[in-house]
Amino acid sequence: MQYEVYDAAKEKNPAPAGANGQNRTAKDAAVAKPAKNSIRVFTSIEFLQGATKIYESKTVVANEVTAPDRKAVIFQMDLPLEALQPGLYLCQVNVIDDVAASFSFPRFPLLIREAMPAVPRKTADSRPNGKGASGQRNGSK
Repeated sequence: MQYEVYDAAKEKNPAPAGANGQNRTAKDAAVAKPAKNSIRVFTSIEFLQGATKIYESKTVVANEVTAPDRKAVIFQMDLPLEALQPGLYLCQVNVIDDVAASFSFPRFPLLIREAMPAVPRKTADSRPNGKGASGQRNGSK
């Protein structure tokens, strides 16, 4: 499944260590100081049937805009559809923009069908009238 999140909020650089009266270790400063104009968007996907959560993906975190021309973060997830029984599901995409403190939980119906068996391909010579692709009988000129 692929979807995009647009206009994620950009994080401002935090104040330098000690500027607010707190002592930070170098390790804390490295962890706390994100890249300039970084984003932080969390997302996961759920499949629901009625009030029952059937499946939820692991949460994925994005820290940068992946399509700058559209100001978008592109998420692409592989979902184990073979683990889901055929039927009608409500698919919910969970999106949390941590920097903007905003969230979205769009839902849409999704029908999962049984896999169709592979149909054997017929060759040109296997037609019932015995004619090949040229319209002539096999063996004749």
